[in-house]
Amino acid sequence: MAKYKPVDEKIVEGFMEKMFGRIVTKAGQQVAADIAKKDPKFGSKFKRLNNMIKDIENDLKGKTKAQQAKYKRDLFKAAGIK
Repeated sequence: MAKYKPVDEKIVEGFMEKMFGRIVTKAGQQVAADIAKKDPKFGSKFKRLNNMIKDIENDLKGKTKAQQAKYKRDLFKAAGIK
């Protein structure tokens, strides 16, 4: 039986950064646009998600590293992720 690493904040944070990093790339947006054409419900949710990601990135640009870390911790806490 396979043994998995326990899920902690670093693993979740790494996954989220990679996932959102791929979404904001041009290739990720093109794939999502193709899927959105086939599934309009997904398209509307993806567009909303993409706008939220851009908003969060804009919020983080003017902050120091310590402020960015606190901001991320607060986001994870609000989402219920430890």
